[in-house]
Amino acid sequence: MSASTSDSTVDPVEQLLDLFLYAPIGFLAKSAESVPDLAKRGRTQAANARVIGQFALGTSNTKARKAFAEAEQHVHAFLKIIAESAAPSRTQASPTASSSGSENNDNSATLAGPIENYDTLTAVQILPLLATLPPAELQQVSDYEHTHRARKTILTRIRQLQG
Repeated sequence: MSASTSDSTVDPVEQLLDLFLYAPIGFLAKSAESVPDLAKRGRTQAANARVIGQFALGTSNTKARKAFAEAEQHVHAFLKIIAESAAPSRTQASPTASSSGSENNDNSATLAGPIENYDTLTAVQILPLLATLPPAELQQVSDYEHTHRARKTILTRIRQLQG
């Protein structure tokens, strides 16, 4: 060994021989002793990784199940609200069903002209019909809606059409 490790002019050919010839030979000579230790370390690392992965999956599965349960409750509550808002209200149905000459019954009788079966229609069904009504009938629908269900979407659309 004529070149020391502190010498900055190391022969490139020597470096290539070290890397591609001597190191592999040394590894093969030492591998009989070191392979069992390396395999043992690898098994330990794999077991640790498996335990950590199972813990992480267990924790995330619990959190995911909880999040899905909460989301399901929110969806059910949302659907219940939509169903309740789409159905005719009880206070609206009872005065129109009675045959007494009450003021509410008069309003429904005058509204039967502009839109047939108004009380059974949803806001989505009523909105396109509003554009076809003349101003006087729009006002009748507006008055009826104010006194009964007061649905904002319908009242807003009437205001838009009235200018």
